[in-house]
Amino acid sequence: MKTIAVIASCDTKFQEVQYMQEILRAQDVKPLVVDMSIGPEKTNLADISREEVFEEENLKWSEIKSGTKGELMELMISAMKKKIYRLYEEGKIAGVIAAGGVQNTTVATQAMHELPIGFPKVMVTTIASGNKCFKEVVGYKDIVVFPSIVDFTGMNSVIGTILKNACISVAGMAKHADGQLVKPKKPVVGITMMGITNKGCMAAVRELERKGFEVWGFHATGAGGAVMEKLALEGKADGILDMTTHEIVSGYFEGGFSYGEYERLQYLRKGHMPVVVSVGGLDFIDYDIREFPYPLDQRKYNKHNERLAHIKLKEKEARRVAELFTDRLNAAGREVELILPTDGMRCDTRPGEALYDSSVDDTLLKVIEEKAGENVHIQYLKGNLDSEEWGIRAARYLAEKLDI
Repeated sequence: MKTIAVIASCDTKFQEVQYMQEILRAQDVKPLVVDMSIGPEKTNLADISREEVFEEENLKWSEIKSGTKGELMELMISAMKKKIYRLYEEGKIAGVIAAGGVQNTTVATQAMHELPIGFPKVMVTTIASGNKCFKEVVGYKDIVVFPSIVDFTGMNSVIGTILKNACISVAGMAKHADGQLVKPKKPVVGITMMGITNKGCMAAVRELERKGFEVWGFHATGAGGAVMEKLALEGKADGILDMTTHEIVSGYFEGGFSYGEYERLQYLRKGHMPVVVSVGGLDFIDYDIREFPYPLDQRKYNKHNERLAHIKLKEKEARRVAELFTDRLNAAGREVELILPTDGMRCDTRPGEALYDSSVDDTLLKVIEEKAGENVHIQYLKGNLDSEEWGIRAARYLAEKLDI
């Protein structure tokens, strides 16, 4: 029988935990309740008590229970991460589920972030609604999120329906899925892409698949590039075609749709798999037009939808983005293959098109050439990056380096 870890505050979610146990048992899986409570009340529902959880950090509840809520939260997060990973590593659990508000969600999802992609993870939470940052819940992992709809005040028909669906989901994944991502027999190539580079990237995907590779595409919108890098460093990929490095622009602006706290191109400093890097999307920033900090009437831009615009950089911004980009290439501590297009870094940037600005594109390429260190090998490929011909040539360039 499969076992599902239930991370729960046994002091405040007593009724909900009992109900989840009941539903999980009805699905022929065994619930293993792991207590994350930090309140003063004693609890007796857990299979793994908070005292046992804190032992992961060599802490005794009797000695720390007088700490502030913030202090206890930090200690619980650290201890729970270790406890859940230990249960996974020892093969004692086949999935994990949790339910609650901010405190429960923070502790539980931080623990879930330690688990590999493919391992069943489900979070029922009050914070999956409104204008809140989704990355705080899922991070860079495949956590299935159920909005709780109502707050946790004990059992009622709404929360019962949501919890039942969530428990059935995690039980089904644990019983019928593989449990984690397994590297295929074919060599794997990761490629970064966006809608604005999709034509070129999809041509590269097809060419790489024709040559016998399995290709994983990563949407370069704040999380995709980071996930690709993490998987590559875990040994899941044999090569990288980093065609779309747009997230670096958002990193420079510290905002925009593609902004993420992860600093792109870290994998060049830490990994050794064959890599080919390019400049897809380095010439623009995607931003909510209501929040963009500079006047739009002096800029070229495309409206992606009612709120989001693709805004061409100014020359000064292009210079700084190029410097940031090449600084990271130079810091790689290894040979870097860099391919550059002669006719635009995304769609809509050819002469006569909405985001065409040769001064910006030329500045980007010129600064990259000037600043690139000896470890950066630059190769120009004729044409626009978002064209089938360019994507095919980029794929062949990487395939030559892979030699698999």
